[in-house]
Amino acid sequence: MEKFLEKIRNNTVLVIGIVALVFSLVLFVSARNFSKQGSYVEVRGLSEKIVKADVAIWSINFDVRSNDIDSLYAGIAKNTAAIQKFMQDKGFEVSEINVAPVNIYQDTYEGSLFRYNSSAQLSVYTKKVDLVKSASKDTLSLVKQGVTLNQNSIEFQFSDLNSVKPEMLAEAIKNAKVAAEQFAKESGSPLGAIARGNQGVFEIVDKDPGSPEYKKIRVVSSLRFLLN
Repeated sequence: MEKFLEKIRNNTVLVIGIVALVFSLVLFVSARNFSKQGSYVEVRGLSEKIVKADVAIWSINFDVRSNDIDSLYAGIAKNTAAIQKFMQDKGFEVSEINVAPVNIYQDTYEGSLFRYNSSAQLSVYTKKVDLVKSASKDTLSLVKQGVTLNQNSIEFQFSDLNSVKPEMLAEAIKNAKVAAEQFAKESGSPLGAIARGNQGVFEIVDKDPGSPEYKKIRVVSSLRFLLN
């Protein structure tokens, strides 16, 4: 009976020993894998591109003031018609010209010069970018017609970002990989695959103040490469 119990104890010790050895091997392998996964380099790749705007929004604001409401309405109608004709004469279609609702307020201050004050806006939304830039320089003719301009502004936009995204992302990734390869070479570690990536945000800004119709598109992609 004692020999039988001793045999069981010996077998139990052997089983525990085997389990401990296997567990140690698993921990060793896991630790090596974790170490490999933890060896990496994070780099950034830049891509920039100059493009020409494909949409222009041209806004013209004017004011009309009067002490007589009928005279105020007549002035608004006259100025609106003058600006519409000016834009059409420059080559813009009627469908490209928009007239915003007129804002009118009454000044009840005793010392005010005008009882009725109004502001109105007309805008052009078009793909004729060059035409907008050239026509906007000739608004002095409107002033000669008695149109009181209080704002004459143009916003240029680039609407086809998807057409340049693939090329720019490829360039950003390529530049990031060059930086990673240089780091790996200096550290003596072979460069592995991409473990994580963030394409970054595309930013569109004016190329310079003198030519706002040209835009600079910029993206910085962040990538993590494994080091083998």
